[in-house]
Amino acid sequence: MNQSRARCISCRAEVLVPDSYAEGAQISCGSCATQMKIVRAGGLRLVIADPLALRETLRQVKADITQASRELQEARASWGIGVNGFGLGVLYVVARVALEERRLDRGLIIEAVVLSVLVGVVLELVNYLFLAKRQAISRLTEQIRLAEAERKDLERKIRESSRR
Repeated sequence: MNQSRARCISCRAEVLVPDSYAEGAQISCGSCATQMKIVRAGGLRLVIADPLALRETLRQVKADITQASRELQEARASWGIGVNGFGLGVLYVVARVALEERRLDRGLIIEAVVLSVLVGVVLELVNYLFLAKRQAISRLTEQIRLAEAERKDLERKIRESSRR
């Protein structure tokens, strides 16, 4: 019995295809068990037998990318612990007025605002560089990168399965 070799569209392993199998017959990959259809036009090729499942997976991967991108944008835009600088500024004013019996004037408010902004920026910088915000941004960036690679692979498989 004569056999030809073709590559699995999913895992790229070689699949032996008996010459007796006609155009449109289905065969499974021995490595990944993907069900494929034989296409003999223009040389022997194997394509995914049911690209509908791939399209559904692709739709879900695109939704995951959109969600992760939204979360990444929120993580980058959030103030996280930097907002605590505002609270510190308020405490500064209360302590100065209550403990030191200072008057609530423009100078004290300016001091509190400068302190709030400075502490808020420092806390946010620390959060971004060392703490949860940086970890969240790194995790989401990696998740998007992997999902984009999966999307491209699925699109390639669908495109090859649709080609005649």
